[in-house]
Amino acid sequence: MEETKGNLTTFYRNQVFKTIKENKFLIFFSIGLFLFSSISGVFIFQVLLDNNPEIIDSFVDQFKEMFGPISELSPFQLFLTIFYVNTRTSFLIMMLGALLGIFPFISLWLNGTILGILFGKYIAEGGNYLGFMMGILPHGIIEIPAIIIAASQGFRLGKEVVSPPTGLNRSEAIKLNITKGIKLFVLILPLLLIAAVIEVYISTYLFSTYG
Repeated sequence: MEETKGNLTTFYRNQVFKTIKENKFLIFFSIGLFLFSSISGVFIFQVLLDNNPEIIDSFVDQFKEMFGPISELSPFQLFLTIFYVNTRTSFLIMMLGALLGIFPFISLWLNGTILGILFGKYIAEGGNYLGFMMGILPHGIIEIPAIIIAASQGFRLGKEVVSPPTGLNRSEAIKLNITKGIKLFVLILPLLLIAAVIEVYISTYLFSTYG
């Protein structure tokens, strides 16, 4: 038991956290991109959409028609759906980063923009800052870092497709970064699992209480 625990600790330290440290500048870039897009989302809602919640409601109705009655899912089914979607998105963010980092850039930008638009809509409808934060922060402080980590590795993969590190050709750089990405999932998956549990069973309650 102790040996297994030691091996797991060594793996996280030498494989997972080492890669995160190598990606620290790309992590800062990903955080900055997400924050900037969130701010732009508020601007889009307030200026370009004329602070009109009805426009967003129409998009939400179309979304429901496309993906079915999500509101009718049981809490456990909703948990599985959220976990699956976030896991798939994180995986694609990393692996499709090979396409010059375009996919992680678009994914972070869209997620941040949507968050900003929803914040603007919520406030325009008379909601308060505390209610919104209670609905986002409990799971967001775990889910967003997991996606940021995935995006940083996606950006690294895209960067090294264009300019492989010294001593590696393009094919070797791709294989190395895909391997690192898979190892990062040993951290990302538990984070997304915990975030999905919190979002369904805690954030929803807090949002309904303080919203």
